[in-house]
Amino acid sequence: MRIATWWCAVLLLACAVSPALAQGEADREAYVLGADDVVSVSVWLHPELERTARIRADGSIVFPPIGEIQAAGLTAKGLGDRIADRLSAYLRQTATVTVTVTDYASNSVVVTGAVAAPGRYGFERIPPLLDVLDRAGGAQVGADLARVQILRREGDARRMLNVDVAAALQGGTVTSLPELKAGDTIVVPASAGGNLPPGTGVSVLGEVARPGVYGVGDGQDLWAILAASGGLGPQGDLAKVRILRQSSDAQTVTTLDLRDVLRSGGSAPYLVYSGDVVFVERTGQGFWGRAGRGFSALLAVTRDVLNVVVLTVLLDNNSNTN
Repeated sequence: MRIATWWCAVLLLACAVSPALAQGEADREAYVLGADDVVSVSVWLHPELERTARIRADGSIVFPPIGEIQAAGLTAKGLGDRIADRLSAYLRQTATVTVTVTDYASNSVVVTGAVAAPGRYGFERIPPLLDVLDRAGGAQVGADLARVQILRREGDARRMLNVDVAAALQGGTVTSLPELKAGDTIVVPASAGGNLPPGTGVSVLGEVARPGVYGVGDGQDLWAILAASGGLGPQGDLAKVRILRQSSDAQTVTTLDLRDVLRSGGSAPYLVYSGDVVFVERTGQGFWGRAGRGFSALLAVTRDVLNVVVLTVLLDNNSNTN
């Protein structure tokens, strides 16, 4: 009797898990590749051809001996079939090519603020807001879940959604929370007296592995802060690192060429302090050039480092309209 009961439990569990597994497999098969995604390519019986490649901005990857091949816009299977077709000119037998997505960077969101592990997170299919926050390690003690912000680009415009996650949790209405979209930035502010009170720490934004707010004490070397944020991303421009600093009566923007520092072997540290913002530009983009003209006025929008992403959005909009 106990054995029968155990088997019933196993069957019920299998019935509950199977649909979820099937859905996950369907999501993987239907996922359309995009720029910055990372794919792993393997060719059966040809281990020497195994490669891992990041899809470039133009949508292509380089796969020897084929050379450039368009990947964006295809599913993983579609890319595998295209590579196999091109390989037929180099191999005697028909190639069996398997493509696996290892980083869903083109279908990602950024989580920053008072969470345990701020950063960029990619998904086959973007899950609900609470699942994304859980992926980021959950909210820290002192996080203000009543004032969560979702920053979203819609065409050439940006909009900000204010979300009361705390009320949704208390009222059991989490299914009513807004659905996330690729490219969203989720900002979890800290309440006064929390672990990350407004105006403390250095905010690191832009092309770094883990955007977020990092403690600096009485001052910290810039290199150490960049290391704490996981270092520059693949598109980060070491020659254009901006330091935003606001004192009681002035605002300054300092541009540092850290690539030149590495070349010249400079050893003097550049110290950043609580309230500073470090912004790493993307290679080839002149983001701050035109935006600088309205910088002083825009800085007055917020003195809260945790909400400095809003400032970045405003600067972005300003640079696109001038």
